[in-house]
Amino acid sequence: MLTPEIKTNLILKEIGIKRYSLRSKSTKSPQKSLHFYQKGHILALLDKPFENFIIQDQELIQAIVSSTKLDNGTEVYKTIIYSSKNDLKKEIFEKYKIELTIQFGNLPYDHILGLELIEAPTLNQLTNNKESKKDLWLKIKEKLSL
Repeated sequence: MLTPEIKTNLILKEIGIKRYSLRSKSTKSPQKSLHFYQKGHILALLDKPFENFIIQDQELIQAIVSSTKLDNGTEVYKTIIYSSKNDLKKEIFEKYKIELTIQFGNLPYDHILGLELIEAPTLNQLTNNKESKKDLWLKIKEKLSL
């Protein structure tokens, strides 16, 4: 007895339609994304696109960057799609002169970029805990010798 699936396959085969097709072999390496906010010489690495943060979190990021006094320049926030470490370095360092990098939360970017950066708590932790804001400011102050 033929099952409905076999009947369907036979009918489709008769009219020249393949039910299943082979996947093409992918030659590209898997692509990853990096979200950042950059103003002046400060780069902030984020866990999601800047425009997806609520207004209060966006303002907090901008305030932290502004506190460094290196924020003179254009404001850029975007997501970079990359497949290799070299692509990522080209995209960031050839376009922007970065003097300080702040990573918000536990992100896998530090070993990719090979940067010395300040690891900040997540934005939720910064919002809810004033002590974490103070610790972050002390790290920035020490790094920039302010």
